[in-house]
Amino acid sequence: MDIPIHTNVTCHDGPVGKSTHSIVDLVNEKVTHFVVKTDHDHQEFVVPIDMITDSDRTVILLDCHKEDVYQLPRFEKENYNGYDAYDHAPPIPATGIDASSMMYHPYRTAEAGAAEEQHAVDLAVSKGVKVLATDGEVGKIDEFVIDPETHRVTHLVLRQHNIFDKWIVTIPVSEIERADPDYVELKIDKAAIKELPTVVLKRFPWEV
Repeated sequence: MDIPIHTNVTCHDGPVGKSTHSIVDLVNEKVTHFVVKTDHDHQEFVVPIDMITDSDRTVILLDCHKEDVYQLPRFEKENYNGYDAYDHAPPIPATGIDASSMMYHPYRTAEAGAAEEQHAVDLAVSKGVKVLATDGEVGKIDEFVIDPETHRVTHLVLRQHNIFDKWIVTIPVSEIERADPDYVELKIDKAAIKELPTVVLKRFPWEV
């Protein structure tokens, strides 16, 4: 579904705001959410597309009341990838769409066989969260490796946000001791992380 941007968003009880971004799952190649900025106080919320009953270039209709929008998750731009986070920019779904209005879930998959039989979990943490080994901070999460069938996380990916010489560090979720919204604690120390094998990440078609 293509979400018109800078378009009025209306609930059962009247207009609530305007759309500002589409959020895309590149693994499954589909829009999953969009962002609405409220007219009243200019807050931004993440709206699942299954709340949309109809849309065109002038209005997006939601199957909810305005108060329901305020119960949705706040939009935090740093939790997503922009189009400039990739080696080559992802394709724009339609002509005339501003690339800066497209946001992407920070998900990747592993190359075939690279993460077979790996433990996978539902993980309620976001991109940018600190990762702590038993002997101190090692970096921040840049992306997540997911199982494409279940969308569960198998690995944390630390790119430029890590203390090691490696450009990419991949940490299996089986090494997580505790996960909070602000940080992830691991069961292992920095030396053990450095010895972990790097999972080969699958590149998207436009990155090849």
